Amino acid sequence: MNDKVTNKRPLVTFVIFAYNQEQYIREAVEGAFSQTYEPLEIILSDDCSTDRTCEIMQEMAAAYDGPHKVRVLWNEVNLGLAGHINSIVASANGHIVCWAAGDDISVPQRTEILAKPMIENADTVGVHSTVREIDLSSKLGEIRQHGEHVRNLTLDSIIQNGGGVVSQAHAFRKVVFEEFGPLQRHLTNEGPAMAFRELLLGDVTYISEPTVLYRIGSGVSTYAGRDMHLLKSLEPIKYSKWRLTAVQQMLTDLQKHKPPNYGEILIKLSKRERYFQNLLNINKKNKILHSLISNIFLVGFDRASIRAFVRVICPNSIYALFTSIRA
Repeated sequence: MNDKVTNKRPLVTFVIFAYNQEQYIREAVEGAFSQTYEPLEIILSDDCSTDRTCEIMQEMAAAYDGPHKVRVLWNEVNLGLAGHINSIVASANGHIVCWAAGDDISVPQRTEILAKPMIENADTVGVHSTVREIDLSSKLGEIRQHGEHVRNLTLDSIIQNGGGVVSQAHAFRKVVFEEFGPLQRHLTNEGPAMAFRELLLGDVTYISEPTVLYRIGSGVSTYAGRDMHLLKSLEPIKYSKWRLTAVQQMLTDLQKHKPPNYGEILIKLSKRERYFQNLLNINKKNKILHSLISNIFLVGFDRASIRAFVRVICPNSIYALFTSIRA
């Protein structure tokens, strides 16, 4: 790594990514303002919200008189997840970037906890932690217990098991983007993609202490209704794209930083790309039988593809009964 560990603490950029979250944005910004780490640059960024999210951030920034430098940015057009990330990282002045969603709440020590491993070890490129859940009224819930494939990330666990950094409680060196460039605009799952980049450059550290209060049930991209047609189509398609776009990003990044086992990783990623493309085809009712057979040849008896196949050919009434029994 080019970053040298010195006694002088590096500037960290703390970003709030906001979009139509006026109900929760005040708590998110208060969490950012409460950060104990210094020196800290805070960027409050709105992705062209249609509600009062941006106005609330501007009001809070104008009234802020704390030790941190605060900037408010607003996108004139909606950039989406990857575009918004690219825009903010490009404008960040910090050597380390720590991001947060506009409906979550960061604990005051979050930046201190996540930055420390990178300050103490030049080989540590990314740090993430567990989160504690909160509901829509901010009532505290359970601490998430992440599996081994998240706590101890490897390139293979990311490829095979979908492991990735806990994006809601994540910080990384800006050199990650300087080395690999911006994320692809169609990316919808940044956790595995960021973990892959960071492991190609160095180490990723997991912290078992929750640094974020993660709000459940407020995501703008998740369909939470009971319309069986939408439930059968939107969520499976979203999940398939979620996995496929991450693999496609990893394939692109692999060409920019080739590890010693490049050939082996390329074969595994290419296989996963075909698998998730087939799964997306099934969920979109495109060549479903051909895609199912292809995935069976790729990975053997594949329950995910079979479930997707049954889901798309099953009448809504039967599917509704099936989901109610499972619940």
